[in-house]
Amino acid sequence: MKGRWVVSPSFYVFWAIFCLLDTQNVLPVFVVAAVIHELGHAAAIVCLGGRITCIRLHAAGAVIVQGKLLSDTRECLVSLAGPAAGLLAAMLFAFLRHPMGAGANLVLSLFNILPILPLDGGAAVRSLLRLLPAAAAQKSICILQWISVLTAFALTVFGGVLLYQTGSNPTGLAVGICLLGSHVAFLRDTRKYAIITKNRAG
Repeated sequence: MKGRWVVSPSFYVFWAIFCLLDTQNVLPVFVVAAVIHELGHAAAIVCLGGRITCIRLHAAGAVIVQGKLLSDTRECLVSLAGPAAGLLAAMLFAFLRHPMGAGANLVLSLFNILPILPLDGGAAVRSLLRLLPAAAAQKSICILQWISVLTAFALTVFGGVLLYQTGSNPTGLAVGICLLGSHVAFLRDTRKYAIITKNRAG
């Protein structure tokens, strides 16, 4: 089956806003950095025996959907391949004396390697935690998820304050909101679990 593209409406909204606020013309450079990042993931999937069935574009970036499940160790490598490709690109751009290209790839890679979900660093940590015994793995992944939610909330608040003070830098707020949005399903399921537990206890 050939891979297909699915574009979410949030992708168009986010990038339209980004274009309007891009007074320094950095958007094309970051688009190139994002493409390099995703190509790193795609190359790792193919090299490790996976199969790409779909690529979804949304406000937070791209999600590569695989048609074949890989082992947790290989999934960890796939997660790290994107930031690794970006770091290599950053060194190449630095060698070519293109500071904006080097900076965009470096920033994107360092941000994505943070150990929080749904970023690549968090996905890599989650893959490694799945190697633990089932009970320990489930508890550890739940803790990782809550840390990710709290970090996204803190980034949203910080981004909002920064936007209020500068009046021209919505990046932190936009990223924080996107990260929070990725945890909606987790928070909804947690709330349902709490209600069920409470009802059983009563």
